[in-house]
Amino acid sequence: MKKKLILLLILFGIVAFPRVLHAQVAIEKSTEITTIGSKQYYMHHVKAGETLYSLARVYEVTEEEIKNLNPEINELGLQADMVIGIPVKVDDGYQGGQGYFVYTVQESERTKSLIRRFDVSPDDFHRLNPSVGSRVFVGQKVLIPTDEPQEEIQEEQPVVHQPDTIVVHTVEPVEDTLEVVEIPSGGYVLPEVRPDTCYPSSYNAGRHYHVALLVPLYLDEIERIDTSKEKAEKTKNSRAMKFLQFYEGFMMAVDSLTENAGLHLDLKVIDVHENVASAYSAVSQLENEPIDLIVGPFFSKSFAVVEEYALRQHIQVVNPMSERGSIIVDAPNVVKLKPSRQSMVDQLADLITLRYPKAKVSLITDNNPDDTAMVAALRHALDSVVSPEVFMSNAEMLELIVRESARRQMGKRQLSTLEVEGQIFSTRSLQDNPDGTIYFDNPFEVYGTSDIEAFRNGLSAARDNVLIAYGKDIVFATKILNTINKSTQKYPITLIGLPSWSKFDNLLVPNLLNMNAIYFDERFVDYNDSLTLKFVDDYRLRYGSEPADYAFEGFDVGWYFLNSLMQYGPHAQGCLPYEHMPMMHTRYYFTKHRYEDGLENRFWSIYQYDSQSIELKPIWIYPEEE
Repeated sequence: MKKKLILLLILFGIVAFPRVLHAQVAIEKSTEITTIGSKQYYMHHVKAGETLYSLARVYEVTEEEIKNLNPEINELGLQADMVIGIPVKVDDGYQGGQGYFVYTVQESERTKSLIRRFDVSPDDFHRLNPSVGSRVFVGQKVLIPTDEPQEEIQEEQPVVHQPDTIVVHTVEPVEDTLEVVEIPSGGYVLPEVRPDTCYPSSYNAGRHYHVALLVPLYLDEIERIDTSKEKAEKTKNSRAMKFLQFYEGFMMAVDSLTENAGLHLDLKVIDVHENVASAYSAVSQLENEPIDLIVGPFFSKSFAVVEEYALRQHIQVVNPMSERGSIIVDAPNVVKLKPSRQSMVDQLADLITLRYPKAKVSLITDNNPDDTAMVAALRHALDSVVSPEVFMSNAEMLELIVRESARRQMGKRQLSTLEVEGQIFSTRSLQDNPDGTIYFDNPFEVYGTSDIEAFRNGLSAARDNVLIAYGKDIVFATKILNTINKSTQKYPITLIGLPSWSKFDNLLVPNLLNMNAIYFDERFVDYNDSLTLKFVDDYRLRYGSEPADYAFEGFDVGWYFLNSLMQYGPHAQGCLPYEHMPMMHTRYYFTKHRYEDGLENRFWSIYQYDSQSIELKPIWIYPEEE
């Protein structure tokens, strides 16, 4: 018999989303401007049908800026005939008389690097560009402070990269797992500086929250959900068991936050599966309820029904399962947890840039026509980051000659010459000029499965050889490992397996260790972590079974979003990009493509075989992840 599960609990959590609707009426920008101190503001007379969302779009400010300037909106809501103040933006030509010129970005780089290059004050730069994040992108226009206004600069500028520069390379949109979503070039850039509204408050921590968990439990197939040890075996093969662990993990987060952090929560759990009727039934149960957050549903058609309702009611809704980029388009209240394949490409480019700047980088594919778009995206991104020429010192080459002589068991003797990448080097000449520099051509090469021998023939003994293998067939993966492994004794090789090599069973671990194999995955559970081990023990004790991926994911979703509610309150979606709390199965690094869109997680777990411990360990490519 299908049952409603309504659980009243005390929770600790925090999430925030600006509640917005699309404008229904045309808005005319006010010409009435008043000056208060050194700042200027539009005086806007609110008309019927205007919304915070539409006003923010027309005046190019955020909803929070409007609400902070007009606190009566928080109490009364936006009402017709109100007269409200709206900040005048710099590019409207009114504020403060600050001189600036418009610069069109020529190369993606860190914002800090751009500021250093133009030798301007970071405070002045961010005052003129409040929406610019930690990086700027090709084609983006920014305002550069100056004593005298100048014409817009569009010609190419020399770019000087500082040693700590992180270069982000943009590529064309690629096909996601299920569909193609067009994303405007450049995109919406979140502010680098955390807004004043995105700091935890004791008031938010003490509030009472209302959350709906819409999870496919298939209550019509079983009499009831019984998670006791005695009943677990009987129901383990039912459809309900597929997502039951998500529910169980979520409830462990609820209980932990309730008991240890003082969270106050009303939790409504509703069975919603692929049947759209179940989604409409859930909406009817949520109507007239003061819901702060919805998690789910898990299936696309059901999610569309609930998301439409959530948008009308200004409720934040989390999609934990979909890879489709379309769910966040024109849906500012949606948070998408699954990272896109485009994010994987971007992180791979950063990995090569930051960890393998001098490597000989190659891509090998299994020539599957279905992967054409992804291979093109990889090729474009890697072409952008691989330097066409690299160098090493004569001293480094002498060290290589010593190692190669030892590998050939030459005793105290050393090779008189050594051929590396088509060049022949004399030991005597290198010794005579140890401070000299050697340059190598560094083309980025793409191979098919029939070209493996060509790849082996091009390996370098002098530097890292990074092989990115893109293929979904275990036969392809096995062939790569078995063939390339023969060369690991002579050449330093690092294998990066994409897109889902972690799911391949029966690959020889010694070969993976020899090739320093690196995996990208949506999730990675580190069983050496003490908190993970405690969760496993608690889960076993509570439910009498082993936690799988959905259990860890359910806990993390509950832990992250309930904590976010408690820190920033029920309207804190805009704060999520600044909240990177540690979790067990992944991390959330949220961004958005356009102002009108929802948030999308861009974080992929990257982990590598450690030759000392003979186990997989996470690796971090950005300092803030460590």
